[in-house]
Amino acid sequence: PLHKACADLFVTLCQDAVTEISYLASVCELGSSISSTDQGFSLRVHGFDHKLLDLASEVLKVFFSFHNQQDPNKLPDTIKPGRFDACLEVLMRRYANAGMQASSLCTDVRLRCIRPTIWSSHSKADAFKFIDESSFMETITSILSEVSIEAFYHGNVDHSDALTAKELVLNALTASGSCDIPKENYPLQHVLKAPLVTDDHIVVTPTKDSKEANTAVEVYFQIGKDDLSHRVLIDLLSEIMYEPLFDELRTKEQFGYHVSCGARWTFGVIGISFKVVTSCKSADEVSERLDRFLHEFRDKLATMEEEKFMENLVGLVKNKLQMYNSLEEECNSLWSEINEGRYDWEAYRNEADHLRSITKERVMTAFDDWLSPKCEQGNAKERRRLVVHVIGTSEGPASDGRPIIESDKLGKEIDQRVKAFHEAAGHATWGKIL
Repeated sequence: PLHKACADLFVTLCQDAVTEISYLASVCELGSSISSTDQGFSLRVHGFDHKLLDLASEVLKVFFSFHNQQDPNKLPDTIKPGRFDACLEVLMRRYANAGMQASSLCTDVRLRCIRPTIWSSHSKADAFKFIDESSFMETITSILSEVSIEAFYHGNVDHSDALTAKELVLNALTASGSCDIPKENYPLQHVLKAPLVTDDHIVVTPTKDSKEANTAVEVYFQIGKDDLSHRVLIDLLSEIMYEPLFDELRTKEQFGYHVSCGARWTFGVIGISFKVVTSCKSADEVSERLDRFLHEFRDKLATMEEEKFMENLVGLVKNKLQMYNSLEEECNSLWSEINEGRYDWEAYRNEADHLRSITKERVMTAFDDWLSPKCEQGNAKERRRLVVHVIGTSEGPASDGRPIIESDKLGKEIDQRVKAFHEAAGHATWGKIL
């Protein structure tokens, strides 16, 4: 957690250092951002001015100024005096406020359960108890000692412009003195393999905010390693289920103000998630109702007319073939392929093409294999299923089952419950995928 916390502080310091430049650039319709990700750092510059690469150069100078310092225990000259403590305070406040809503905490716990290499805000804040400039610089210098860069230049540019941008990035990297990391040595992004069991593994936590009345429930079904056929089947099942799920639980039964389902792609592992946020039903009621919905939906899917099935399939194909609304949307889509290591530039087109071969029988088989609560004999079926309950403080049933945990111990207790799931899964992962 110390390395990730130092990475977050490093980004905060860099953003603070380029504030003045960023303001001047914004006058010319140019913008920049720096963020810390699970794999490293993401730097982005965008705009409609020929000075774009000049802005990129300034941002890179600040970024690499932390490495190859004459005094390794001292902050670089790009950071103004007193800004370390100010940025640290901002970051600690951000950690304290993370996951205050039941919905966001629910998703965070689900991700930490299946991603054992990411850290909670509590553990990162705890790692910063005794941080100072010297220990921070020691850690960040170690992090920046080996750097590999993947860059994407998109828009109204040609090959020569791309080469110019490439030289700019390589010169900044060379000047920093950082060593290159071969691609085969990239750190693995582990994804935990959810246990294949008939019983549910339920992670139950209270909300962090004592005034948060809402209760959030997320039920995640893990399918397996990314596969084009499985991916489109999950997308199609989500497309078919979304409307009846919302109609029954939200419109008719008023189970919660937020009811949704959707496909999940987590570093090469696919799944599907159902989420309900409510202030009037208990978490157990929501979980039971979602299971009952899946049981009843199986019959609806079996009796669905071919015409209705094709409407859903064609609608999904049209969505996948829809043109991007802006250059930014296209850029985000292509960059996500690089960021997640899939590099499938024609992913949507390939999925749309594969959907032509999907039949209702294949969708039925997929539903029975992955989601159906019961087998043909009526017995409980084994599924890779994770259930997360984040229980609020509502005066009604929504607060039923809320664990009583002291506020100063809550972060540590949630971390322990996440680790309990890791142990129940035997710490088994899907191995190297991307």
